[in-house]
Amino acid sequence: MALGAMTWAVRGCSGFGAVNGCIFAGVTWGAAWWFLAQSSRDQERRYTSPWIILALTIGIGLSGGRGWMQWPSFFEGKLQTDTAHGQFVRMHRSEGLLWLFSAGVPLAGLGACALAWCGSLRETRLWHWAFRIAVGLGGATLARKVYVAHPEIFLPLYQSLEKQYHQPRANPNLQRLINDCNAAITHLGYYLGFLAFELVRRDWKNVLLIATVGLLNGLCWAAFQNWKWANALWGADTFNFWRCWESSGGISIGFAYGIAYFLTNRPMSQREQSVIDTRPRIEGRSFEWMLIYCGLAFFVSLYMRDLMGGWGSWYFAIVLAFGAIYYYMNRPSVEWIGLAIVATLIAAEFRTRQQLNQYGLAILGTTMGVGLAWMFIRRSHFADERESLPRREFNLQRWAVYLGILLGLGLSIRNGLKGWFNIYRGNEDYWSTVLWRYLGPTYLALLVLFGIWVLARRSLRKPNAYAWMWLVLLVQNAIAQVITGPLTQWREAAFSIYYLLLLAICAVIVMHNHRLLETAPARSANSDR
Repeated sequence: MALGAMTWAVRGCSGFGAVNGCIFAGVTWGAAWWFLAQSSRDQERRYTSPWIILALTIGIGLSGGRGWMQWPSFFEGKLQTDTAHGQFVRMHRSEGLLWLFSAGVPLAGLGACALAWCGSLRETRLWHWAFRIAVGLGGATLARKVYVAHPEIFLPLYQSLEKQYHQPRANPNLQRLINDCNAAITHLGYYLGFLAFELVRRDWKNVLLIATVGLLNGLCWAAFQNWKWANALWGADTFNFWRCWESSGGISIGFAYGIAYFLTNRPMSQREQSVIDTRPRIEGRSFEWMLIYCGLAFFVSLYMRDLMGGWGSWYFAIVLAFGAIYYYMNRPSVEWIGLAIVATLIAAEFRTRQQLNQYGLAILGTTMGVGLAWMFIRRSHFADERESLPRREFNLQRWAVYLGILLGLGLSIRNGLKGWFNIYRGNEDYWSTVLWRYLGPTYLALLVLFGIWVLARRSLRKPNAYAWMWLVLLVQNAIAQVITGPLTQWREAAFSIYYLLLLAICAVIVMHNHRLLETAPARSANSDR
């Protein structure tokens, strides 16, 4: 909750907003969940994978690709039609509760879906992944079609304001409302689709995790509209309503994930441990793992590539190449079909945005279909390959940490610097281009170095979650201070102090949990005497 209070307040500040702001929050929550999950040496937990950092960075990040500024006024009983000219229509305030609930469920829930994928009870095979993604895409497509076909069900006062809804120039806020509601319903479709897959698969902990986060955050977001009274009481000049609302929204998301952690990430039962120990092993140097890894990397690139200032194609090409190199290293023969699949995906990364929007999913489906057919043809060979895999791949765990931290912190640092330039120097677009000119190749070089480091050595130890947690905590709080200003304004200085207090709270929690981890063997030995 303390992390959410800081990161979500920063989410809407200079240099951030939308997806970039949610990535800032996502990588911080991902690192925190992963760190807390390492607090027991004696018993394993379901959701402890380092891939959680990347999962929450992407899941929460992409959920921010929409706005919600049109709904808070609903709490006052106002449907804004043209805010610039003070035009609005009276409405029932319950619409605001409904829409912020609908927006809050997937905003936190999509990250929970990605997190749940990192701890499924049964092994997720290639065809499971294909069905999982297809169900989510199908849910989003269906939700969007229903919204477009029946706007009267979703849009407030549509029957009485239908003419105004079709006059965007005269009613600009209604046009924004149409777009925001469309995006919220689409994201809710993704969320319900991914949840439906876990229900069909009967992975009840995944269902509980996804449902808990989504429903709790939806309820809290609807309730936190009450900040509107504070804005009216103190006035917009002395009270930063929007950032207080943002901070409350972050507390809500942190609360939802905290309750979900308590309910789903306790030490596993013997039955769960037995299922995991006996399931087919895929992660590591197996053909099926390479297909899953490259397929997911390409799928993510369809949504994330444009956030990287023109460097996204190279970034994901390197990520894809790592998957192929990791699989083919130290192997007596080359699976040429697999190599052709990865080469096709890498070549597709350099197509234009329009081409990938039109054909990206078709390219992904075709390549994965070819890979699945090749797996069937050589099924006995690949079955023997999986049987030879070690139980754990610490090298891949390190690669997961590197990918999550570099993507999350890399974008956060760049956006934080852009925000600082915007506050103190102006001309945000100019500085955005300058920053990418230097940070783009720097991040690519770091990605290559991390890849070489993982490929060149065989690690027998887990990544140091404590050290990585401190790195994320300190960097993100430094960014929060950089983009909070100028400090000569009390409303900005107050948040600077607020962030320092939250940092102190988080630091105590991190050190306490690390201390518990260090003293666990001693406590266990004392209890056995």
